[in-house]
Amino acid sequence: MDVEKVDGDIFLQEDNQSNEIEDILFGTLSIEDWLTIQRVQSSFVSVFHLPMEQCTKHMDVSSRVSALLSWSEFGNEIALRFIDFFREISEFQDLLLDDRLILIKYNLLAVFPICKCYSFKYTNDCCSFDSNEEADKHRRFYMLFDSSNTIRNIFVDLVLSLVEITEQNATVLSLLLIILILTPCLSMNEEEPPLNDSLGVNRVQSYYTKLLWNYLVNQSGEIEACRRFIQLLTVILRLQSASKILRIFFHDAFVEANTGDKITQLMQSVLHIS
Repeated sequence: MDVEKVDGDIFLQEDNQSNEIEDILFGTLSIEDWLTIQRVQSSFVSVFHLPMEQCTKHMDVSSRVSALLSWSEFGNEIALRFIDFFREISEFQDLLLDDRLILIKYNLLAVFPICKCYSFKYTNDCCSFDSNEEADKHRRFYMLFDSSNTIRNIFVDLVLSLVEITEQNATVLSLLLIILILTPCLSMNEEEPPLNDSLGVNRVQSYYTKLLWNYLVNQSGEIEACRRFIQLLTVILRLQSASKILRIFFHDAFVEANTGDKITQLMQSVLHIS
């Protein structure tokens, strides 16, 4: 008997079994995972289910200054809701304070489309290419600064893509939101400082990425999960580009209008207005 061959076969069998077990575990959600998902989804819904009026509801588009100031009030409300949500995420709160501040300052504007995706309505919504009251007022806002409406089209197209891919599923959006806020350099801002504990941030992000993947597998199977994951990765790249364009657009608009000191410190931080 060839002992080496037998030992090799046993080793190969054990290795295959180990891989199979790992594959099964990776696609399976434990009770603890489900509790985490439920907690995160519940926090997301509790923060964002509250009535949020259209950004155009009280927007004054009579001039550039009035339009910017009214937009900043709405943006401040959204930013505060995001912060309330992240306060409910224990893993985020366990990160170093300086790292949390960096992630909030540089990534918060980039996740604004997540909120809009969740609240999007298929009728009379400001983020629509149709002609309706809210969308027309939204167009007038951007037309004050961009005669071609290019900036608005970029934002609306991104929101509609998120709506299609996520189907406004609160669980998917809440997990995606955490993954995004924990992404260093998401804003593509060269001034963003390095994290003090990048490994700690990466560890939390990897955990929530795995949760999202396993949740999608659980809901629709591995093939569909792969398809949706690829779509999410693609839209994240678009979100990066769009958030940079929007940040520069609003930053320059406030600076040129000399209104940076008239908005909250939170919005000054989000728009990087010193």
